[in-house]
Amino acid sequence: MAEKTERLNLRLTPEQDIIVRAAAEQRGESVSTYVIRHAVESAETDLADRRVFVLDDARFRELEAMLGAPPIGRPHLAKLLENPSVLEG
Repeated sequence: MAEKTERLNLRLTPEQDIIVRAAAEQRGESVSTYVIRHAVESAETDLADRRVFVLDDARFRELEAMLGAPPIGRPHLAKLLENPSVLEG
């Protein structure tokens, strides 16, 4: 695990503090661990859930060209997909 060197300072209402501390205690985690875990999970979801991407005209044309180009053949991938999955028994 990477060394923790960065800090965030947060202000909470007394009610928020009570809720966060109670939830962390119930999970058997420190408040810091609890808050960081939930903040990172939420941030990852927010980033993965983006549905609108803004591109300038040149980048949009580049994207359109890539999407409109014929598919690239991948014979080794086709061969791999011919074999049954290990999950299929």
